[in-house]
Amino acid sequence: MEPSISGRLLGLQARVARPFWGVMGAWSVLCGALASNGLRAEGEDLLVLALVLLLADLAWGTLWDLAAGTDWFGSLAADWPPRRPGNLRGLPYSRRRAPAGRLLRGVNRLVGWWRESFWPQAGGALLGLLAAALLAAVLSLLLPAALRPLNAILVALLGLGAAARRRGRELPAGEALAAVGLGWLAGHLAFAPPEGASGLLALCLAVAAWGGLRLARGRRGALLLLDGGQVAAVALLAALKQPLPAGLLGLLLLGQVALQPSLASTPPGEVARRTWPWLMAAMLVAALAVP
Repeated sequence: MEPSISGRLLGLQARVARPFWGVMGAWSVLCGALASNGLRAEGEDLLVLALVLLLADLAWGTLWDLAAGTDWFGSLAADWPPRRPGNLRGLPYSRRRAPAGRLLRGVNRLVGWWRESFWPQAGGALLGLLAAALLAAVLSLLLPAALRPLNAILVALLGLGAAARRRGRELPAGEALAAVGLGWLAGHLAFAPPEGASGLLALCLAVAAWGGLRLARGRRGALLLLDGGQVAAVALLAALKQPLPAGLLGLLLLGQVALQPSLASTPPGEVARRTWPWLMAAMLVAALAVP
């Protein structure tokens, strides 16, 4: 389904349609905070955690849904030049063929296109995008400065998502990185300095989430990404000399593998309901295992 402003901002429509993926951003933040080993059950830390949840889930999530889910260029391709240009008037002494006259005609075309084509189709999405960007900027100022570079990474992902939408495609890799990868890193950096093991786990689990999104959409190579990302996480925990969490993560992966043959004839929505809880449990185990 197409993401809508009300569905994302009010947490109703999109979250009901995607009951597990709809909370994946918040879940990733929580796992990243646990992986940092710096989260304490105290008032200040809980306030910081709440702000990071707002940043990663509400602000970043809304930015992704609107940037990658809106056809920003459709009206420009179909409705240019506009049928009715704007009615801006030139200066009395400007000539039609003079540079000022040509500039005025171009501005009038742009005003007409904006009023008749772009604003009716994407005006609401633009307002939602600006509101989410303002919220992200305010929250970034309130949170530790270590989180601010993540905004630049998100902007790059948004550009890739909008470009893919322009070609009529989706970008599940970008969606997984934005929700799981950046969410995990935001939760970690809010309470501790950067740490290699936590960052690598975030990348592994983002790859697994990418596979989950592809699986829910019936795309090829989904199981390779879903299982491969978790195998990499198991190997990383084993390399960190965490045998018990690595074994538990392996058991969770075996449970998923045993379930996968039955997914071939399962509707996409049911596939998501069956696979996401396993991945969320794996994320929690991995977060608690970071030394």
